[in-house]
Formats: sequence, structure tokens, C-alpha cells
Amino acid sequence: MKHQLAIPFFLVSRWIKRGNKWTLSLIIFLMSIAFVNLVFVAALFNGIIESSNNQTINTYTSNIFMAPPDGDDAIKNTTEVLATIRTIPGVVAASAQMLVPASLKYQNKKGSWEVLAINPEDEASVTIVNTKMTSGSYLDENDDDQIILGRDIAGGHNGNSTSLSLDGVKVGDKITLTFDSQTKDFTVKGIFYAKFINTDQRAFITQKALHELNPSLDNLATSIIIKTTKKGNEPEVINQLKKTTLQGNFYTWEEVAGLMSSIADSFISINVILSTVAVLIAAVTIFIVIYIDLINKRQQIGILRAIGIRPYVIQTAYVLQSAIYSVSGVILGTGIFYGLLVPYFKAHPFSLPIGDASLIVNPADFTIRAEVIMWVAVVAGLIPAFLITRSKILEAIRGK
Repeated sequence: MKHQLAIPFFLVSRWIKRGNKWTLSLIIFLMSIAFVNLVFVAALFNGIIESSNNQTINTYTSNIFMAPPDGDDAIKNTTEVLATIRTIPGVVAASAQMLVPASLKYQNKKGSWEVLAINPEDEASVTIVNTKMTSGSYLDENDDDQIILGRDIAGGHNGNSTSLSLDGVKVGDKITLTFDSQTKDFTVKGIFYAKFINTDQRAFITQKALHELNPSLDNLATSIIIKTTKKGNEPEVINQLKKTTLQGNFYTWEEVAGLMSSIADSFISINVILSTVAVLIAAVTIFIVIYIDLINKRQQIGILRAIGIRPYVIQTAYVLQSAIYSVSGVILGTGIFYGLLVPYFKAHPFSLPIGDASLIVNPADFTIRAEVIMWVAVVAGLIPAFLITRSKILEAIRGK
């Protein structure tokens, strides 16, 4: 019995030593590519989702979004509200925003976008829009006739949706803002590009400019965005906020994300589909390799069976061979992935409308995928070995 158990290891060692080294290298390389494909897809989608989440937080909603209480159009007494929010443990900063239902016009181009009145210093403490200026400069709290525009509003050669933009407005140009039957000319002080479509379709003015348009809106806000110490502690901070006398509704960035959340869910579904396809490709690859090898060794297998080697011993040998191919492929693939792909895409991330995405690997997910590729290879190697060893001994010896 012990002799029979040692035979598979002997057979595998002989096959590998006597086999064509180029063929062996090619098989291992194909297995490594199948594994890299499986891991790359997951890492890429993880990177896209993470980039989308970070862009939502850093340029759009921050960690927590406070809306007016039910039945009200605005949050009142924002000075006092902000002071209370800033005393909550886990809160880093907060900024009040007033959505101005206004239209913008430049020459013969006119459209409606989100125009927000802000305190520039407060806003810079909760988002990074102030660091994303591509031309001009960020707002100052004393600016009463200046405005900054997202690239998708400004338009031009480098802007998106040019037909739905102001078609090339530049820093220093005058645009007309119409609000509540009033019009006022603003000078474009800067244009920003956050690489996040929701943010790049926004414009910002100061609270001082809004006061000159409509003093009755002083100390009011349609939203307050709150930055916390870290992503993930939002529910804890919201619980603390609800224990205060603050009147309003609190939401995490995930609840406000809306379309971005749907996009992330779609990427997860696509990831599952493509991962399944990658596993099938790996299975088919190893199946074909083992099957061709078995066909070429058909007579040899017939002779082995004729001298008393049982079918399960031969099947075990091919399972071991498949395991060697898969383990070697996983090791090589890991080297290719971490040694070449991860550094490259870290230095040259994918540029997408929802942010720059690099490869993000979850160690547990990486381990699971390595195990999956190895088990799939073992099963894919066992099936043809099982089929071939079921044929009659004489037919196998004759090569039929």
C-alpha cells in the first residue's frame, strides 16, 4: 500500500524532469496569467469603488450630511448650530452651505447648476475643492462679486459636456447670476477640477455675496457637511449629534451618495461576473493542458495499468501535477501582480469621471482567490485523468 502511495510522486517527478522545459514554463505562465486576471479584476473594481467613496467624502458630502428638519426648507441659526457640532467628539470640522436656486449666463449660454454660498475657510476644512483649482484661485470670505466654477460648468477644450456648459468661460470673465428676480454680475475667480462629476457641476460664491443678493438668508443653510476623524465612525458621531438639541436630519455619506452608491453596487456585480469568467478560463486552461498530456501518454498509461498500477494512482499523479502547475502559477502571478502591476498603477492610476483609481487588494480576498485557482486546477486535472483511466487497458496500449 505504501509503495502504491509513493508511485504518484515518482511519476510526477519523472514526467516533469523528462518533459519539455519550455512547455512546462508556458503552462506555469498561462496559470499565472489566469491568476493575475482573477486578482486584477477584483483589485481594479476595489480601487474604483474606493476612489468613488473617497471622492464623495472629500469633495462632495464630507462624512456626515445634515439636512433641515422635516417641514423646513433651511437650517436656522447656523452660527450656533456649527458651534454645537464642533464640540462633538469625533468631529473635525463643519461647514454650512446654502443652495442658491440661481441660473448662470455667459454671452449667449445659460444654464442652471448647483450654486452654493459658503464660508470659504469652513468649506476648505471639510472638503479639498480648494486644492483642485486648475486656473485662478479659491474664494476669500470677503469676495462679494466673485465666483468659482467646476470644470463641467466652465466648459471649453478641457471640459466635459461642452454643449451643457458655459462653453469656455475663463478666469476673469464676467458671468451673470440670476436669483429671485435679481441679477448680478460675478467675475470668475477660479475654475476647479475635482475629478468627480457631481462636484465639477457646482459653483461656489461666498456668504457675503449671498447677503448682498438677499439679506434675509443670513444665518441659514440648506445643508451642513461634517468631517469626522475617520471614515467608518459616522454612525457613532450621528448618535452623539442626535443627543443634542440640534434640529435636523443626519445622514452618512453612504446614504447621500445616491447614484454613486448604485454605481458601486454595479461594479460589485460586474466583479462577480468577471471573476467567475476568470475562474472558468483557468479551469479550461488546465483541463486542456492535462487532457492533451494524457492523450500523448495514453500508451504509457495503458502499460502502467497492465503492470498493476491502479487507476486511482494515475489519477492522483495528475492531480499532483495540476497542483504543481497551479501553485507555481499562483507564486509567479503574485510576483507579477505585486512586483509590476501594483507599482505601475499606483504611479499611473486609471483616470475616471468619478476619480483616479489604482489597484487595491484585500488580503483575505487575495488568499481566497489563490485557493480557488488551485482547487479549480486540481478538479480540472482530475476530470480528464478520470475519463482516460476508465478506458480498457488494451485500447489504451494500442493508442485508441
